[in-house]
Amino acid sequence: MSDFAPSDVRGPAFATALAGFTAKTGIKVKTVFAGSTEIFQAYETSVLAKQEPDVLIVNLYDKALTWTDSGATLPVTDYVKQWGLDKSINPAALADWTDSQGRVQALPYTGFTWPVWYNTATLAKAGITTIPKTTDDLIAAAAKLRAVGIAPVAIGGSDWSGEKFLEQIIQTTTKPDDTKSLMAKGGYCADPDAMKGIDNFVKMRDAGVFIDDAQGLTADNMYASFLQGQAAIMPAGSWAFPQATADQIPNITLGGFPLPANSTFDKPVAYQGFTASGFWLTANGSKRLADWKSFVDYMYQPDVAATFVASAGDVPVVQIPNLDTTLASQPLLASALTKTPDTVDYGVFPDFFVPGAKTAALTNATASAFAPETSSSAICAALDSVYN
Repeated sequence: MSDFAPSDVRGPAFATALAGFTAKTGIKVKTVFAGSTEIFQAYETSVLAKQEPDVLIVNLYDKALTWTDSGATLPVTDYVKQWGLDKSINPAALADWTDSQGRVQALPYTGFTWPVWYNTATLAKAGITTIPKTTDDLIAAAAKLRAVGIAPVAIGGSDWSGEKFLEQIIQTTTKPDDTKSLMAKGGYCADPDAMKGIDNFVKMRDAGVFIDDAQGLTADNMYASFLQGQAAIMPAGSWAFPQATADQIPNITLGGFPLPANSTFDKPVAYQGFTASGFWLTANGSKRLADWKSFVDYMYQPDVAATFVASAGDVPVVQIPNLDTTLASQPLLASALTKTPDTVDYGVFPDFFVPGAKTAALTNATASAFAPETSSSAICAALDSVYN
């Protein structure tokens, strides 16, 4: 079961990999596809019916964070060394997939980088020639953009993209350890530094920095607004790089989100991680462990992994010889991996700390923050109510 459906950006690479695996091993693969938001429920339904797939391919997010504890999936800790995967998988990727009890929840396969995109051609239409570095710069730029009919920052305030974005802004005024605690346990209203971040968010929202009606928009709306030139800026992950056309790419600069004067960061903030997709071992899969290992061995071959980089813009987890050559077809990914790290600080990624059982409720609570006139105290109260 996978969300690498034919219509997904990873679909063609996945289809090619499965065909190659069958040709090499003789093992046939039946695929069941589900959407990126539906797959979590689809998998849990299959577990309850005792008809789960042998291999599940999905990211570490939401309900998936609870699966190792509940027994819905099996940890793969022992197989990392037994199968020699520790020699090919980036140690940082294994760390991202290791829970608080030291269990590797699944085998990481692709990572992500999540910068802020700036369309310099769209900014230029408003007379803006430099990328905003501070929130004051951004507020000034927003006024100029709106004066020529361009939305400043596109965001999907009603879904996961808005939740990650709000957390990104809040943590610009908090210390990393405090941010982790807030994401895990709540307590926003009682944390003065977190409230500074929320106040900064409200200041920008009320100054017109975010696209109109953001509280009702989704990530798909965000992509469309930016790529169609209706908005000048968006925070979007590397999975969206292939959506940019060849004529748009030269005008896209990748960076981080501007900082307030009271920020605890030195550089604009972006996200990165290695939890974009992984291979989960199920109860049924454990009964066919030899076939499961054959599948993993094949998928971790550098030439196979390289196809997901070249065609889908995935950040590789395995070491790929001549990675520069592989990245040639993905100029935005190449820039994100080689240039962006020097210009940004990477923040605490929420998915590593927000409890799986709280994810959906936190996303719903976030939407209200983008609504006009929602106060800072109302925003923090909505966030804290998720944990209370």
